[in-house]
Amino acid sequence: MKFMLVILITIGASGGEPKTIELRAPQENLEEFLQSAKTFKFSLPVISVDTRCEPRMDNEEPEVRGVRT
Repeated sequence: MKFMLVILITIGASGGEPKTIELRAPQENLEEFLQSAKTFKFSLPVISVDTRCEPRMDNEEPEVRGVRT
């Protein structure tokens, strides 16, 4: 089964609403996902990053999109 690495990046805007960006990157297997997810484990004062693994849907392509919070 192929997986999709979902990365949610939330950036706090000074004086405004935080903005969240979702990145979706295909992964061939669970081991590849776990290795890639480790890359995004960091924290900064105005940026938070969260990752999760989802099964890849048929014909699902990588994408970047804004997310409403």
